Amino acid sequence: MNEKKMKLIEAGVKLVATHGYHNTSIQEIASEAGVSKGAFYLYFQSKEEFIQTAYRFFNTQISQRFASVKQENIPPKEILEKQLTILIDYIYQYKAFIIMHLRENISVGQQTDKLMRQMKMENFHWMRETLEHIYADKVETLIVDAIIQFEGLMNGYFKWIVIDNIHIERDKLSAFLVRRLDDIVYGMLESKEEALTTIARIPPEYLTENQTMEQMISGSLFRLNENIRRLDANPAKIKQLLEVVDAIEKESDKNETSPVVIQGLLAHFNRFKELQDESEQLARILQVELLH
Repeated sequence: MNEKKMKLIEAGVKLVATHGYHNTSIQEIASEAGVSKGAFYLYFQSKEEFIQTAYRFFNTQISQRFASVKQENIPPKEILEKQLTILIDYIYQYKAFIIMHLRENISVGQQTDKLMRQMKMENFHWMRETLEHIYADKVETLIVDAIIQFEGLMNGYFKWIVIDNIHIERDKLSAFLVRRLDDIVYGMLESKEEALTTIARIPPEYLTENQTMEQMISGSLFRLNENIRRLDANPAKIKQLLEVVDAIEKESDKNETSPVVIQGLLAHFNRFKELQDESEQLARILQVELLH
């Protein structure tokens, strides 16, 4: 990511964590980052887009590092322990961002609310997959209860670290949490607990293939947006291409997308080699043929 853009994100989340989203102005973010207000608009069209980019950036960082650990040839519990270590290191490094996430509980816009919902679903899928790999069919009927309890356990410790600045030896915390997960799962099994809730009772969007498709589209559009901003092109052209990305997002949100409309929109990226990969990816996801 561009160094100036990263400075804006770091300065902005620090201010929002301290003063709140609505009490932080674009001018204040720019001044804190040491750039002009006009420079802010080179990277973000609005304050809401700024917040969305911050969430996507940090979420993508964690997801990529989690995926790298999954490729290692080690037992599932060790994978989880390493992933938790990544998460804990991230929390210590970016406390201001976590504080913003924990304290900013008011709606800042429909698209941001949608993004937060998507991230919550991604977290659920990560935890479900992790528990299934560790405990196999032992936890099948109790998996949602186990996820809820483990998520609450992690969030409890993370809030104490971030909000109340309690000292915990971070090199011991991930292993401690994995042992507590064992206590949760095996404790429920030994006492023959009946599930309080099940997969069948949670909102259906957590489980549908359409949600996976939405995540893929969102990721491609985010990367496309980033690549457009790095283009060596005049500002008017960059602005036009960013508007095309917004139009693709709106079209993809419809119950029935128009292949002709999607094709026409993607054609705007043809002359830019830097945008080819994401353009082709979107065409595959949305099942359209690229125009040349």
